[in-house]
Amino acid sequence: MTTTPDPAVVAALHGQALTAWAQMMPKLLEPSLVAAVDAAGRVILEALADGHKLLIVGNGGSAAMSSHVAAEFAGKCVLDREPLPAISLAESSTVITALGNDYGFDEVFARGVRAHGRPGDVLLAMSTSGTSPNVVAALGVARERGLHTILLTGESALADGSVDHVLRAPSSYTPRIQEVHLMWSHAWCEGVDTAWVGRG
Repeated sequence: MTTTPDPAVVAALHGQALTAWAQMMPKLLEPSLVAAVDAAGRVILEALADGHKLLIVGNGGSAAMSSHVAAEFAGKCVLDREPLPAISLAESSTVITALGNDYGFDEVFARGVRAHGRPGDVLLAMSTSGTSPNVVAALGVARERGLHTILLTGESALADGSVDHVLRAPSSYTPRIQEVHLMWSHAWCEGVDTAWVGRG
């Protein structure tokens, strides 16, 4: 027997999401957070301008976002430009299952960083908790190999002094955290699009 969702419940949840965004906006506009997001964006822009690449990791919804963001750098976000080297290490089910089977799931992204990462590249890691073992392992390998590291996480994540840029979405609720991460990623990609227009 199937049940029909109550429209009132759906409307209430929509209202809660809008209210949460309204409450987050002042926090997202805090000068220190804006400056931190801008600084991480400059790292991505400068690395790509110098011929380096962007690697992106995440699990679940963050894996989907990592593929989304990689596609926008390889393609475009809003303005046509040259394709840029961005790779989601969560993209291939074949690679993920092979590495998970042979080395354990905690190593799937670390192995990807070893395979593709070079000094000067950027690792963009997305983890709402900030504690996903495979993401933490990838960040550790990235630092060892001379990559710039950026972690997008939630407000309750513990500080990690080994990561160059830790950006905390001002929420403890997974959907809102992921929405903020995508908004920041879109802003960076739009900035790259704009910077690349007119380049030879």
